[in-house]
Amino acid sequence: MSKNAKNLPHGILRINSYMEQLKPAEKKVAKYILNNREEVIHLSITKLAREAGVSEATVVKFCQHIGYSGYQELKIMLAQAEKKGKQDRIYGEIEAEDNVEEIINKIFQIYDQSLHNTKKLFDNNNIKEAIKTVIDSKRIYFFGFGASGIVARDSELKFKRINYVAEALLDNHKQKTIASLLTEDDLVVAISDSGRTKELMESLEIAKNAGAKIIAITSNMDSPVTKVSDIILLTSSKETPFRGSALASRMAQLAVIDVLFLGVASSEYDKTIEALSKTRVVMQDSRLK
Repeated sequence: MSKNAKNLPHGILRINSYMEQLKPAEKKVAKYILNNREEVIHLSITKLAREAGVSEATVVKFCQHIGYSGYQELKIMLAQAEKKGKQDRIYGEIEAEDNVEEIINKIFQIYDQSLHNTKKLFDNNNIKEAIKTVIDSKRIYFFGFGASGIVARDSELKFKRINYVAEALLDNHKQKTIASLLTEDDLVVAISDSGRTKELMESLEIAKNAGAKIIAITSNMDSPVTKVSDIILLTSSKETPFRGSALASRMAQLAVIDVLFLGVASSEYDKTIEALSKTRVVMQDSRLK
């Protein structure tokens, strides 16, 4: 079992958090459960294996991979999760024929669902440890590519405004260069929905070897980025078919950064207010009268 499995909520969110790390046969089990969640709790292991097109041994391995002792415990946890409601559901995927009103409704359902599920994945002890790590760090570097890079830029601006030495690094060569010069007083916040970006992993390995602390913000438990990280902050990001837009993942990542930012800001309230007041004054000069 992963060291963080015990902190994950049970049921569908747990399965989704491990989806990208499952073997092909185990993914068949996961997808069948996700598509037939209410029926599965009434199926025998033999019936589930037959319906998913796998062996009973694969079902057991899947259960153990996501942190359960076996199929019986999985069914119990799924049943308990179902009783708590249907919050894990996305009520409609965006389709090519959707009109503007339907797109608006579905987008906000996706945002609501992503934020709601990300909150359920939060581990308060991890959040507190992450906040303390930020406060104790001499410098903070946010590593990210693509849509995650946008979140890294936003993070840099937030923490600079409260007088932290912060920088977003979106270029692999620059990441590697800076990573090689880090010390145990420095922090890298790795932002990656998949947790499997090759270039990011190269940079993080260098940072790890240099002694820097690493916080990972990702939706995939047991992905490569979690293996090198000191603290893992999980997000939930059920994406639309338009995957390149990264709608849900970006929203979830921004929410995690905001939690870290406000946690740090409230812990150093007087310093934060002073810094924000100074930056607000100089920024007022940029506004049109």
